[in-house]
Amino acid sequence: MTYSLTLKTYQQTALDALGAFARAARTKGPALAFGERAGRPYNADAFGPQVPCVCLRIPTGGGKTVLAAHAVPLLAREWQGSDAPVAVWLVPSDAIRQQTLKALQTPGHAYRTALTDAYGEGLQVCTLDDVAQIAPPDWGRHAVVVVATIQSFRIEDAGQRNVYSFSEGFEPHFKGAPEGSMACLQGLPDAVVTAQDAAQDAAGVLAGFVGQPRWSLANWLALHRPLVIVDEAHNTKTDKSFTALQRLNPAFILELTATPIAAKTNVLYHVSAQELAAEDMIKLPIVLAEHPEGWPAAVFGAVQTQRKLEAEALKDEAEGHGYVRPIVLFQAQNVGDEMPPEALRRYLVDELNLPDNQIVVATGTQRGLDDIDLAARHCPVRYVITVQALREDWDCPFAYVLCSLQKLTSATAVEQLLGRVLRMPHARRRGREALNRAYAHVCAAEFSAAAHALADRLIQHMGFEALDVASMLAPPSSYPLFGEEFDTNNRAAPTLQALIATNFEAIAATPELLAVPGVQQQTIAGAAQVVVAGHIEASTEALMLAQLRGAKKQEQLREQVAQHNALVAASVAPASRGVPFAPVPTLAYRTDAQAPLWPLEQGAVLGTVELDLLSPQAVQLPGFHVVQESNVIEIDVKDARVTLRPTDVQQMAMDYGASSITADTLVRWLDQSLHKALHAPLAGTTQSQRRAFLAAVVNHQLHACGLPLVVLAQARFQLARCIALHVGDLRDQAATRQFRQLVLQNGQAGAWLVESDWARPHVFEPGRYPAPVASRYSGRYQFTRHYFAVLADLKDGGEEFQCAQLIDRHPHVKQWVRNLDTAPCGFALPTSRGRFFADFVAELVDGRVALLEYKGAHLLNDPYEIEKSQVGALWAQASAGKAVFGWLTRQQDGKSLAQQLDTVLA
Repeated sequence: MTYSLTLKTYQQTALDALGAFARAARTKGPALAFGERAGRPYNADAFGPQVPCVCLRIPTGGGKTVLAAHAVPLLAREWQGSDAPVAVWLVPSDAIRQQTLKALQTPGHAYRTALTDAYGEGLQVCTLDDVAQIAPPDWGRHAVVVVATIQSFRIEDAGQRNVYSFSEGFEPHFKGAPEGSMACLQGLPDAVVTAQDAAQDAAGVLAGFVGQPRWSLANWLALHRPLVIVDEAHNTKTDKSFTALQRLNPAFILELTATPIAAKTNVLYHVSAQELAAEDMIKLPIVLAEHPEGWPAAVFGAVQTQRKLEAEALKDEAEGHGYVRPIVLFQAQNVGDEMPPEALRRYLVDELNLPDNQIVVATGTQRGLDDIDLAARHCPVRYVITVQALREDWDCPFAYVLCSLQKLTSATAVEQLLGRVLRMPHARRRGREALNRAYAHVCAAEFSAAAHALADRLIQHMGFEALDVASMLAPPSSYPLFGEEFDTNNRAAPTLQALIATNFEAIAATPELLAVPGVQQQTIAGAAQVVVAGHIEASTEALMLAQLRGAKKQEQLREQVAQHNALVAASVAPASRGVPFAPVPTLAYRTDAQAPLWPLEQGAVLGTVELDLLSPQAVQLPGFHVVQESNVIEIDVKDARVTLRPTDVQQMAMDYGASSITADTLVRWLDQSLHKALHAPLAGTTQSQRRAFLAAVVNHQLHACGLPLVVLAQARFQLARCIALHVGDLRDQAATRQFRQLVLQNGQAGAWLVESDWARPHVFEPGRYPAPVASRYSGRYQFTRHYFAVLADLKDGGEEFQCAQLIDRHPHVKQWVRNLDTAPCGFALPTSRGRFFADFVAELVDGRVALLEYKGAHLLNDPYEIEKSQVGALWAQASAGKAVFGWLTRQQDGKSLAQQLDTVLA
C-alpha cells in the first residue's frame, strides 16, 4: 500500500523556511541567516557558529516524522550539495526507533517514499548494528539513513559502549578512506586512541594506534559529517547530549519538537493549532464537559457521547465519508484508589451493561491492545482503559473521547491521551460536524477550572500557544452533539458561550483592584481570591503586578494575564460565536459570450504560453558565474555567493569530479533534479524538450563561458538552482504579456470576458484561519471587529497597523479579516505570477464586501504592484456594485489614509 505523499500547506511552508535558511546560511553563515529570518539572535549552543542547529516546532499531531523524511534530501541538496548524504536520525526511545525504522524500510510508506523519490531504491536505512555491513564503496554512492536512540551515543565513558569502541570490523572502511580525510576526527571528544587506552587493552590491539582515530562506528559516521535529525529535541538539551552530538561531527542539526526549551533552541518555524486544524490534522474544538458529581457521572457521560458519535458515524458513512468507530480512552485511577482499571472495567460491564468484548485494558502489566487492529471494521473495541500512558508506538485512529477520572492537575499522562483524541482520523475532514471535534469528560467542579487545567497541559506539554488554546476549548452548550441547535447545513447556530473568568490566587483584593469593572472577590475552597472577567487592561495588570515581588512571580502573572486575554478574545470573536462572514466573489472568465464560465487562475493563462527554450536568451544564464582559484570554487547565483572547497565535493554516485564524467551525464542529472523539484520549473515539457534545453545550457557554459566540465559538475546544485530561477523569469515575462492581453484588456478584441463568480465564492470559515505563530499580532490594542480571534502578519505599530485600526473603527465596516497569503484559507485574485492576497477583506454594514490593499510609497511604481491594482479594480468592476476595491497609501491625491478609506467604503 502506498501512502499519500501530498504535504500539508504548513508542512511545505516549514520545509520552504528550512530550505531558505540553508541557502542563506551557505552564503552568510548560520547566525546571520537565522537572525534575518527569525528576527532574534542565533544561539550557537555547543556546536559553534559554523554548524547550523535549528528547530521546527510542530505541536502534537502535526506530523513531525514526515517532515523529517522530506528534510533529509532538502538539506543534502541545499546545505551539503550531496546526492548521497549520510543522515543520523535520533529518536527518544527504542519503541519509537523500531516504529520509525519499520516505516523507513517499508516500500510504499510515505516516509520511505520521501527518500526514495530523491535517491531511488539504492537508499540504505539501517540500525547502528547494521552500519558495518554496508560495503565501503556504497558510502558516498548511496544515501544512508541510520536510525538510533540518542541514548546510544549519550554515555559517560566512551570505551564502555560499542559505538565508540575499537572494532576490527571497520578495518576495510577506514583502510579505504582517502588520505588526510581523518584529520577532522582529531578534535572530537574520545575519538582518538590514547596511551591509557592502549595500556588498558588486554589484547594489545590498540598499541599501534596511539594518537590515531579509533576504528569505531561513531568515528565512521563522524567521518561522513552526517545530517543529524533529532526527534523530541527538548530531551537533548543537556551537556551529555551536546557531547554526544559533537562526537558525530554533524554537518547540520535539525531539531523537531512540540515543546522546545526557549533559551536553548533556535526555532526557525512554529506551527500553530489553527494551521493543523485548517489541514484536518486535529479535531477542534475540544468539547469539555465537567462533572462535579464525581467519576460515575463522567463515565456515564463519556459512554453516552460515544453512542451518539457512533450514530453520527453510521450516518456519515452512509453519506460516503468512510468508516469510523469512535473510541473512548478512559484514564482510570491508580491501584489503591476507588476506581483502578479492573474496577472500572467491572463497572462498565456490570452497571452500564456494556459488552465485555468492547472493553480493553492497557496498562504496564495488562497488554490488551497487543495484536489488535482498532481500525478494522470487525474489531468490537469501543473503550480503552489505561492509567498513566499507552505504549509509545501505539496509535488509535478512532479515538474521540477522553474521560479522565484523575484530577487534571495531577494526571501525569493526560496530554498523551489527549494527543491521541485530538488526531483526525486519516487527516480528512468528516461530513458531519460532530465528528470533527474532540470530547473530554473530566471530574471537576466548574468548567473554568477544568479548562485552565487542560489549557496548562496543552501549552506546557503539547506545544500549543495560549491563543491556540483559547479557541480549542469549549463547553458542551456551545457545541451540542446533535439536536435542534444545528441548522440545515449541519453547523452549530451562533452562540455566546465564553470562558472569561480567571482566578488569581496570589493577588489581594485591594480597593484599587475592586474598583476596576469586572474584578471581584470570591471565596473558593475556603480561600479569598480575586476573579477577573473580561479583558485585562495594561493599567489593571500593573495594579496586580505591584503586589508581587520577584521577577519570576511577575512573569508568571504576565503569562496568566496573556492567557486570560486570549481566552476573552476567542470568546467574543465572531468566528468563535459561529457568525457567518459574507461570501466573497471570485473571478471567472469566458473565451466568448457563449462559452462556459471557468475559474480565472494563473494556470489558465500559463496554459496559453509557449516558451522557446532553445533561443539564445533561454540558454544563457546571466545570473550564474563560476570562478576557480587553485582548489577553491566561487559560485555566484543571482548575487548569492557560495564557496566550494575540496572537502565539500564528495564522491558521488556518478563520480562527479572525476575525469570520466561526460556532458550527457551532467544533463541527465540536471533533468532528474529539476523534474523532481516541487515547483518544477520545466513542468509541461517532454523529456526530449528538457534534455535538449539542458544540453544547450551546458554547452553554452562549456564553450561560450569556458568552464571545465569537472568544475561545472562540482557546481551542479547551484547550476540547477540558477536554471530553475532563469526559467521562472522567462515564464514570468511571457505570462505577464499574456495576462495583460487576455485579462486586463477585458472585453477588447482577443481578450477574455471576465466576470464575478458568485456560484463559487470564497468563504471565511470559523476555525479555518491558520496563522503561523511567529506572524501573529501581539500588541495591546484591541481590535473589536476582526472576524477571527487572532490576526496574522500585523506588527504593533507602523502604517499597516494604522490602516487596520481605521478599518476596525470605520462605521461602514461590520467585520473584517487580516487576509492570509495562503490558499485556500486566504482570499486571492489571479495575477501573471500566481496570486494576489490583498491585506484586508471587509464585510460592510450594507452587505457589500471590500478588498483593501495598503502599499508603502516605495512600491507604488513597481510594475507588478501596478498589475495587482489593475486586477483589484477589475474584480470590483465585475461585481456590479456588490464589491469595492481600495488601493491605499499614506497620501494619495491630497487625501489622508482615513479620507481614502472613507471614499472607498462610501
